[in-house]
Amino acid sequence: MKVFAIVPYHTDFCAGQRFRIELWAKHLKERGIEVEYLPFASPALTGVLYEQGQIGRKTALLARCYLAQLRRVLAAARPDVVFIYREAALVGPALIERLVKRWGVPVVYDLDEPLFVPYVSPSNGLLGRLKFFSKVNKLFALSDEVLVVNHAIAGHARKFAPRVSVVPMAVDTERYRPAPDVAQLEPPRICWTGTLTNQPNLELIAEPLRRLRAERPSVFRVIADAPMTLPGVDVEFIRWSYDEEVRLVQQCQVGVVPLLPSSWGPWKFFFKTIQFMSVGLPVVATPVGSNLEIIKDGVNGFLARDADEWHARLRQLLDDAELRQRMGAAARATVEADFSLTRQIDFMTNVFQNAAALRADKLGAQAVARS
Repeated sequence: MKVFAIVPYHTDFCAGQRFRIELWAKHLKERGIEVEYLPFASPALTGVLYEQGQIGRKTALLARCYLAQLRRVLAAARPDVVFIYREAALVGPALIERLVKRWGVPVVYDLDEPLFVPYVSPSNGLLGRLKFFSKVNKLFALSDEVLVVNHAIAGHARKFAPRVSVVPMAVDTERYRPAPDVAQLEPPRICWTGTLTNQPNLELIAEPLRRLRAERPSVFRVIADAPMTLPGVDVEFIRWSYDEEVRLVQQCQVGVVPLLPSSWGPWKFFFKTIQFMSVGLPVVATPVGSNLEIIKDGVNGFLARDADEWHARLRQLLDDAELRQRMGAAARATVEADFSLTRQIDFMTNVFQNAAALRADKLGAQAVARS
C-alpha cells in the first residue's frame, strides 16, 4: 500500500510531526504500508522561520516552498491513501488540500495542535495574517477520516467531520523506560525539556524554584536547543540530542510541565508529560489541557495551581524517595496502558487498511457503473 504523507515540514525537524507520522511510518513499513513524504517547508525556510525579523527573506522562501509543493501535488501519481498532517502549506487557504481531494483518494487528516484557534507568532507577527486559521474546519469536512490528539479537539472536529478518532501522542516504551542502572545524581535534579519558544513558561516556577533552592540543595536541569537561564535558580543547561535525551531524563527525580495561561492551553496535548512519566518520573504540572486527562492528582503525579502548590509539591517529592518511587511506578503504568506506541501502530494499521479498502470499493462501484 502506498501512502502520501503531505506534511508542513521536512523530516526530523518538527517534534509533533516526528512523534506522529514519522514515528508511525517506521513501523508501518514492516506491515506493508509505504509512506512517501510531500513536505512543504525546506531546510532553508525552517532555518530562518522562527527567528526574529527577516520578513522579506521569509516571505520569499514561503512563496518558493508553496510553488514547489503545488508542483509536487500536480505531478504526483495517485497513491492508495493520502495522509495530511496539520496542513499542506504553512500559509494560505486549503487550495492544495482541495486539489488532493479531487484525486478521488481517501484522505486521512491528523491534527495534534489547535490550529483553528488564532494566535500571534512572537517571531512572525505580520506573516500570521497569511495563516488562514479557518481552513482547518474545511479540512475536517473534506477528510474521510479525522485523527486528533485529545478529546478537546475531538469535540470541535465533530462539528464538521462525521468520523473522528482520538489518537493521543504515543511513546516508544522500549526506548523511554525506567533505568535502575542509571545513577540518579545528587543533589536531586528537577527536569524540564523544551525550546526557546516555550521557555517563557518557566517564569511560572521561577519563584518556587528559588524558594526551594534556599531550603535544600537541588538543581534545575534544562534540556533544550539553546542555553537558558533563570535568575536565582541553579540551572544546569544541557543541549538536547536524540541519543542522550532519555539518559539525561532518567538521571532526574522529578519532571515539571509549567504552563502560562494561553488561548491554546485548554486544547493542547503536552507530550513532555508522558515523556517524563514513561521513564518513571513523577510529574508536577499545570492543570490544563491534556494534563487534566493524564495526571491523577496524588497518584501518578501532582497538579499545581499556584506558586505555593508548586513549591509544596516539589518539596514533597524531593524529600520523600518512597513517594517518588510509588508515583513513578504509577506514571509508567499509565503510559503503558494508554500511550504505548505498540498499541497505536495496530490502530494506525487499521486506519490505513480501512481507507484503502474504501478506495477499492469506490473503484469497484465505478467499474460496475461503467459496464
